Amino acid sequence: MKSMAEVGYGIIGCGNIAPMHAEAIQKVEGARLVAVSDVVEQNARKLAERFGAAPYSDYQELLKRDDVHVVNLCIPSGMRAEVGAACARAGKHIISEKPLEVNTERIDALLRAVDEAGVKLACIFQNRFADGARLVKEALDEGRFGKLVLGDAYIKWYRSDDYYKSGSWRGTRRLDGGGCLMNQGIHQIDLLLWFFGPVKSVFARTNLVGHEGLEVEDLACAIVEFENGSMGVIEGSTAVWPGHPARLEVHGDQGGAVLEDGILRFWKFKEERPDDETIRAGMPVTAPGAGASDPMANVTCEGHRRQIEDFTDAIRHNRAPKIDGKEGRRSVALIEAIYESARTGRPVTL
Repeated sequence: MKSMAEVGYGIIGCGNIAPMHAEAIQKVEGARLVAVSDVVEQNARKLAERFGAAPYSDYQELLKRDDVHVVNLCIPSGMRAEVGAACARAGKHIISEKPLEVNTERIDALLRAVDEAGVKLACIFQNRFADGARLVKEALDEGRFGKLVLGDAYIKWYRSDDYYKSGSWRGTRRLDGGGCLMNQGIHQIDLLLWFFGPVKSVFARTNLVGHEGLEVEDLACAIVEFENGSMGVIEGSTAVWPGHPARLEVHGDQGGAVLEDGILRFWKFKEERPDDETIRAGMPVTAPGAGASDPMANVTCEGHRRQIEDFTDAIRHNRAPKIDGKEGRRSVALIEAIYESARTGRPVTL
């Protein structure tokens, strides 16, 4: 696509996360929300009226619009392969909520459709755009941590029974793909892979302990061995009341860092730099606890805004987005391996 003055966006799926996308689009220079679609017509009209867009109950009608260049997929996870393929065939670029799909087989089908159509695909992992995460990544790229030793992700959250009842797709294998890891923990798992690189093997256990009637786990523990020789653990749950900030730890033989909800809580290196003390001085006393017990609590659209800004620029300048479809696949592949290990009781090599 040639460089354009304005990139038009359409949103398919007008549930809880859709207003976050709409608000973020409004705040990106050169982007405009054109249309929204939902099978529940009232939901589409409500979002459209709030953000000045055209409502549709059939997303195929939205795809017919020439002024829609990008489609944001905010539908349940297990519907994204088919709807995404339709978007690609219509010549629309795609930015999808996490996870891209419920398993890698379906993700691969979506990737093929995107490649065949020659459109771009991005997966929302807005935590990568947080200031704290970017500082950690820059320090890793500079080798400041030395030899990496441990990388740990802790997602000890709480989700009520009412949360799972709020959508018939929640907690199902077919449309949610998994539980506390695939739906909630995937953001921290993505950061762990971004920081530490590919995983060599994983050994895991999962269980359902705090909810009834779910097809997926609300408790998971995994031991991870990375290809670079470091190790780590992933602990996830939606049964831990009242819920705690998501925590990610990076430890090497020359330094360490800890993030809570994307905010730096610890930052220390053997070889200190003048700005390290400035970074520590800027750390907040408390973390917001975003998502610990309410998926929409204390959440702003800034992360989405930064990622949509990147995607808009990628379209206008015909480059790859920072988090493309293949990047979005990595976390699902690891979670699949965790589920396979838990099912068989044996380690799984990736």
